[in-house]
Amino acid sequence: MGNEPSKRGDIYSYGILVLELFTGRSPTDEMFKDDLNLHNFVKMALPERVVQIVDSALLPSEDEETMVRRQNYNNGGINEISTEGTSVTFANQNQTSAHLQKCLLSVLEIGLACSVVSPNERMNIGDVTKELQHIRNAYLGLGIHGQRQRTG
Repeated sequence: MGNEPSKRGDIYSYGILVLELFTGRSPTDEMFKDDLNLHNFVKMALPERVVQIVDSALLPSEDEETMVRRQNYNNGGINEISTEGTSVTFANQNQTSAHLQKCLLSVLEIGLACSVVSPNERMNIGDVTKELQHIRNAYLGLGIHGQRQRTG
């Protein structure tokens, strides 16, 4: 807020950037007036309305959901997603959707923790990095019974 550049100021900017990326809204959006800002908008919505505030481009489209349901039916109730030679299997679409929502919630919570008003209460970048790595690993590594499954 007009002060000298600092690590804590950079963390604030990073937090706002995360909130921008995951909501698809700018801090200067005309909806933010009076006491409502991007930070408060996200804070008020979590955790119940995470899907309503997340940028729809980050959520599976209706066509993708239909395709996954069709694959689910054809695979006897098991969905399989492949990334970088790794196959991650989900028992059903509801589990996939709930897991995605949990990961999105965790990322938004990091954005909030980085953009609190008090500089001394903001997350440090080392903790941010560890937490994001944990979220990434959880997102990519969840399979049936929480076991990572590899194919090939």
